[in-house]
Amino acid sequence: MKKTPFWWEEAEPQHGERTLDRDSCNALIVGAGYTGLSAAITLAESGVTDVFVVEAQRIGEGASSRNGGQIGNAPKFDLEYAARKFGMKRAHEIMDDYSQAMPFMLERALTLTDPFDLNICGTVTGAHTRADLKKLTSIRETLPEHERPSFELLPEQEVRRVLKTSIYRGALVKHDQGSIHPAKYVRALANRARALGVRIFTGFRFLGSEAAGTGHRATLRDVDSGGTFSLRADKILLAVNGYAGPELPWLRKRTIPVQSYMIATEPRPFDEMEELIPGNRVAGDTKRILYYFRRSPDGTRMLFGGRARFRTSTEEQSARGLRRFMEHTFPSLKGVKITHSWFGNVCFAYDFVSHVGRLDDGVYYSSCCNGNGISMATYLGHRTAEMMLGVPGHDRGVVNTHFPRLYFYDGHPWFLPMVGTWYRFLDRSARWTD
Repeated sequence: MKKTPFWWEEAEPQHGERTLDRDSCNALIVGAGYTGLSAAITLAESGVTDVFVVEAQRIGEGASSRNGGQIGNAPKFDLEYAARKFGMKRAHEIMDDYSQAMPFMLERALTLTDPFDLNICGTVTGAHTRADLKKLTSIRETLPEHERPSFELLPEQEVRRVLKTSIYRGALVKHDQGSIHPAKYVRALANRARALGVRIFTGFRFLGSEAAGTGHRATLRDVDSGGTFSLRADKILLAVNGYAGPELPWLRKRTIPVQSYMIATEPRPFDEMEELIPGNRVAGDTKRILYYFRRSPDGTRMLFGGRARFRTSTEEQSARGLRRFMEHTFPSLKGVKITHSWFGNVCFAYDFVSHVGRLDDGVYYSSCCNGNGISMATYLGHRTAEMMLGVPGHDRGVVNTHFPRLYFYDGHPWFLPMVGTWYRFLDRSARWTD
């Protein structure tokens, strides 16, 4: 079993430039994932020259090349919740941001020259309980009339049309969503950015910045040599999401990094896999500790993910847990060989809302996709770039919303084991009483 993402078999993350030959740039972006690269593309397309992206690891080595590859728009809250938090006007704008995320991603995809296995195959959300099915029904009923045909509700006896499993009480099928190859996608974004003149440097960790005239002076450390470099930038964007280190205390106090785990099975006969998940759709469910799963782009492997553990664990430990979950969902896969096991950080906010804003010292940030990272991160990068450019009307939706923090929290989520245990109990008890 390999302890690297299955996605890296075809698109292993690569280094960018390793020599900083300049001491200034117009825009410095910290983080070479979906958000940072999308922001760089928007800035470059708008005429900004000397856009630098710096990354401590390789390009997209974090969550951007480790996730499940599901694309769609699904906030973890409704309009009523957002209205209580931000007022009705801003709440409508926030919901609009979420609805615009995937269309924007597909529009941006048209500008990319590298293939990334885009497949508008549909997504399935399995209802863990009958109460959850009622909530899914309510979600569909509150949609505008013209959007409802793309959302199909299935009662319990019809779930096997889309998933050969008996663990769900019903399902919501979203026909206009789908999947990508996540590592190929981040590579395509990087190549598009380079074609526009963006320079991507890897192996440099951002240590902080201070005001310097009308701009900022950033300090970077070479992760190999340990040497430090000073780089002046007119504007800085922090696009690190669930990988914010102690050098970013303001973000660390407001973000919860959660390890999410995945496994890939050995190739199986195509017809067998087609029977389990017809049409190669991607799937998830409504549990608090959810499962998410799909087939590989060629349709022959099962890729299965979830929160296998809430304590730091090894790839072997998480693979054992995910195997149990997978065999619970699809008993016919019992004993199948697992070829890959890996994990990456998902980033949550306390209010489950994505946040874009500007710090007091003029440094910008984009953070917290809350489990909807691919289309939302692509869109948030663009929205943050609009803010940096001063585009009229940018102050709406998730931009400049209050970003709550938890006091006595320093970025290490010590409470996750307790929360995870409680959530698992709630999931089990919900099914027992269903």
